[in-house]
Order: sequence, then structure tokens, then C-alpha cells
Amino acid sequence: FVLAFFEENENQTQAFTEPIVIITILILNAIVGVVQETNAEAAIDALKEYQSDDAIVTREGKTKTIPSKFLVPGDIVSCNVGSQVPADLRIIDISTSSINIDQSILTGESVAVTKYIDPIHDESALNQDKKNIAFSGTNVTRGKFVGVVIGTGEKTEIGKI
Repeated sequence: FVLAFFEENENQTQAFTEPIVIITILILNAIVGVVQETNAEAAIDALKEYQSDDAIVTREGKTKTIPSKFLVPGDIVSCNVGSQVPADLRIIDISTSSINIDQSILTGESVAVTKYIDPIHDESALNQDKKNIAFSGTNVTRGKFVGVVIGTGEKTEIGKI
């Protein structure tokens, strides 16, 4: 603005216009940044709601309930109908005839998926094809199973979102 005062009278209007446009763009950029940051924080808070509070874990031969935030890879976790999967689990034992898990929050599938203990040999398999994995934040709709923790927190499939 200071330099605009030293411009000739004919160009003085243009000299004031350019800084005003630049300042307007900077202000709009700041507003857009704040809005995006607020939306991102809201999305993270919404994802945290899908995280289970407690987990039934077997450590050193003893079964106990602990906060799911204390799970570590290698823990043995039990899940049954109605429970939310507390971490990404590789299913190692099924106690009922079958298990179904609603993983629509992660994959968008409209129906619950039947899971198995058979290994998946394709390393490039999509989440929908990982029939031996119970994903963190999904809900067990049928059956009871035991799984070993393979991912917690940001290292889960939902945490990667």
C-alpha cells in the first residue's frame, strides 16, 4: 500500500487494486484452511467412535478384559456376536459353525461377510478378499471366534483412513 502512494495519478487505482486482491486471496486461503482443518478433526473424531472400548484378551494363560488401547500385536483376543472387533485380528479359531462380520464401514459391503480361518496366500488381496481377517471397528453379527492381533491404532485398516 505504501508504494501505491508514490505511483503517478493515472496508475494509482491499479496500484491499490493489486495489493487488495492479494490480501483478499490470502484471507480466503486462510478461511479455507481453517474449514478443512475443522472437517478433518471431525472426521477423526467420528472414526474414533468405531473403536472398541474393551477387549477380552488371553495373556499368559489368563483371560481378562482390558481397555483395547492396551492391545499389542500377538495378543489373543476373543470376540462374539454383538461385539465390536477391538483391533485387526487374524482369525485362528472359530467356536461356532460360522462367523459373520459387518465390515461395511471399511469396505462398503451391504451384507455381513462370512469369515474363515483358511490363510490367504495373495499378498495383494483387497480388504474384501481377506476372509481370515476381522478388521478393527467392525461388528460381529454371528458366531464366536478367537484371533491374534496383527494391527492396532493407526496400523489397522481403519486407522490408515
